[in-house]
Amino acid sequence: MTEKQKVLVVDDEKHICENVKNILAKNDFEVEEAHSAQEALEKMGGDSFSLLISDMVMPNMNGLELVKQVKEKWPSTKALIMTAYASTDTAVKAIQLGALDYITKPFTPEELREIVNLAVSDKLAEAPVPEQLKERINVIDIDLPFDADEVAKYTGEDYVKNLSRSDMPVVEVNKPEHYCEVGQMVCEIFKKMGKTCKAGVKKQECPQKKSKAGKAGKGRDVKKLIGVDMPFNYDEVVALTGPEYVANLQGEFAFMPYEELKQRTREMMQDKDKKDASVIGFSERKANEKILVIDDEPYITKNVRKILAKEGYEVEQATTKQEALEQIKEKSYDLVLLDLKIPGVKGMELLKVVREHLPEARVIIITGYASIESAKESARLGVFDYLHKPFTPEEIRDATENAMNLAA
Repeated sequence: MTEKQKVLVVDDEKHICENVKNILAKNDFEVEEAHSAQEALEKMGGDSFSLLISDMVMPNMNGLELVKQVKEKWPSTKALIMTAYASTDTAVKAIQLGALDYITKPFTPEELREIVNLAVSDKLAEAPVPEQLKERINVIDIDLPFDADEVAKYTGEDYVKNLSRSDMPVVEVNKPEHYCEVGQMVCEIFKKMGKTCKAGVKKQECPQKKSKAGKAGKGRDVKKLIGVDMPFNYDEVVALTGPEYVANLQGEFAFMPYEELKQRTREMMQDKDKKDASVIGFSERKANEKILVIDDEPYITKNVRKILAKEGYEVEQATTKQEALEQIKEKSYDLVLLDLKIPGVKGMELLKVVREHLPEARVIIITGYASIESAKESARLGVFDYLHKPFTPEEIRDATENAMNLAA
């Protein structure tokens, strides 16, 4: 008689454990429950399990940290993560830490059985991730129903300030009855007009705020200002995200009038020759590191090149599938920044070519079409990071620096 495979299900909600247990018991698995990560580790230490299925959101220790510890202590035990708070960030981290899959709740019994059968039958393989990268993965799970203040209690203000837009969950709040989204305030005119503001909706600017700014002789039209610290200007961001996104940005853009920008540039160029070369020089390591940016939007490749060239990297670009294939096959790169949506490219085709011809290169995905599935598939193919568009120069610089430091 074939011995049943043992599965440990970990979730602080008992009814979830019971449901999973009932589903898998019908497939002849021997299932045990644990209602905390600590209880799971204790059971793992006293018995042998073929598979661990862990929830993400648990008190004291989350699923990422549990999987990391389990794979360090019992590397032959397979692992799956399940969560109701799915994000591309934690999906990539889960796969990089050794989880075979990342299951979003709610799921059907059939979906769970299929994934579990694939896992125990060795039809799912762990991602090829260097141990050095695993050690550097931050397992503090902030893709949870916490707000910034609650996260700061445990991690500190500096940590929260460094979180990207995709890291923090969006919390829906109840707005006052006559709250106008365009003006970001309670508005009596909005009330009188029957909760409509045609002028504001059409132009995406509050008529009241505009008139007040005009009377005071103050106020600037942001459409005429230059974003000096973003890889996009105002109109380009609007084209990608819509005016609502831009209208609600707080502190993301460093704007200044065009004439002021030109004056500062002139002053900077005049002072350039006076500076000691050692102060503005780049490290020898950076000067020897080559980066390839692949994106079919020329303005994105151009701006990413500018951002990284300022850091001293040698950056090349490809805007078509053919250009990308030629450069990947004919040249050597330390890092590839790859968009997932290139005309003529099917799925992860280019990423697989990079993996084949540049096995030592780090890969960072840059995409405006982020999804859990593409994040998981990218992680399985060994990507270093997965960034959402639009991103800030700081985000692209940090991701690049982290990748290069690991490679070094």
